[in-house]
Amino acid sequence: MVARLLGLLTLAAAAAPPNIVLFLTDDQDQMLGGSFPITSPGAATPMPRTKALLAEQGATATNFFIHTPICCPSRSELLSGRYFHNLKRTVAGDSGDIICMHINETKVNNATFARSLSEQAGYSVGMFGKYLNNVPSTVPPGFDAWLANGGGNYIAPEFNTAGLSWAGIPDGTWKGSVDNYTTSVVGNLSLAWITRKVKDETPFFAYIAPKAAHEPFIPAAWYVDHWDPSWPKTEPRDMPNWNCTPGSRSDHHGSIATQPMLTHQAAEVITGVFKNRWRTLMSVDDLIGAVIDHCHNLGVLDNTYFFYTSDHGFQLGQFNIPMDKRNVYDWDTRIHLLARGPGIQPKSQWTQLATQVDLAPTFLEIAGVTKPSQMDGKSVLGLLKGGEQPGWRDSVLLEYYFVDDNDKCMQGCTPGAWPQKDSWCTDLERNADCWCPPGYNSSSCYPTER
Repeated sequence: MVARLLGLLTLAAAAAPPNIVLFLTDDQDQMLGGSFPITSPGAATPMPRTKALLAEQGATATNFFIHTPICCPSRSELLSGRYFHNLKRTVAGDSGDIICMHINETKVNNATFARSLSEQAGYSVGMFGKYLNNVPSTVPPGFDAWLANGGGNYIAPEFNTAGLSWAGIPDGTWKGSVDNYTTSVVGNLSLAWITRKVKDETPFFAYIAPKAAHEPFIPAAWYVDHWDPSWPKTEPRDMPNWNCTPGSRSDHHGSIATQPMLTHQAAEVITGVFKNRWRTLMSVDDLIGAVIDHCHNLGVLDNTYFFYTSDHGFQLGQFNIPMDKRNVYDWDTRIHLLARGPGIQPKSQWTQLATQVDLAPTFLEIAGVTKPSQMDGKSVLGLLKGGEQPGWRDSVLLEYYFVDDNDKCMQGCTPGAWPQKDSWCTDLERNADCWCPPGYNSSSCYPTER
């Protein structure tokens, strides 16, 4: 009888719902180096721990895309599992709906995967970092820990807060000092929250979304001068679309066809941006390594799924745009996805076409929750585990709708004020080699959208 009871207890413990951790970076490209699969010469990477703990211990997607290459739509699509055209609203009207880059946030905030996990599977869901560019005034249903902003600053970040009184953070807002670096704040609170959830024996979903590697690309102070000798000296330039001639792009859309050639100063800024982006990712690598190690130390590693992806890609000189996204080229839409967890084979790859719209249904399947009928995405859990899914898509849908002019000017820009606050300069110690929008006596400008 005792043996039978012990056997039942063992089975019950094995059936505990798996935890889920999502690491979501901002503007991290897959094609230009610094991501996965690694494309840099000599397999250089600013993220060696992520490589060891996720890429080599899990599955790597080789054809993973975003649906809309700009922040608020992409993040809304991830949260809701829905395509842009099902969330889009171009005019606010009188309904009181919040519009964020043509996304009707009401359709997102009230129907996230977090709500389904919480209400239907008893998960505790913590949001740490960037949510949407417009942060709602009240916490959306499903989240019981809330340290959220719209990206904010790297230095002295500020967040909306709720459910964090156990950490000495009251509901409302929290603002750091100049000694607080955003990735560290997000990472440290995530670790503390995971500890509480494990002690409570509550299945958890940790949504961890640092600002990196978004503009203005400010590394942590302890990494600001770091550059490994094995790393590339410049961003990838050995491609025909880097600083290409007008004739080679005359048949392209909008400002792509009329973009000026990159000046020497623009090229210097681009290289500085490339290097600082890698430096910001070093802190993300620290965060990912710390969370996975912490889950191991807490004894929940083998019952936790880890996902690592970005909200979209980026470009650095392609078609003569110094920096940004907003176009439906591969470097703006192709992103990484690494996944590790029960049933996922180490060092595996899968090639099927998928997008971030498929992540919400995947999370729900892991938790044993039926996908809501309004979700457009499809779970990739079977693909992650090496299975075949007959009838899987052979194309992906991309959508975009004009947001705003977003010119990048390379001359006449006001010097920055690092380390007291974020600086739109690549040489941070001198606050030099800067870029800025038009209107500050600036010149040598490059449109990114129009």
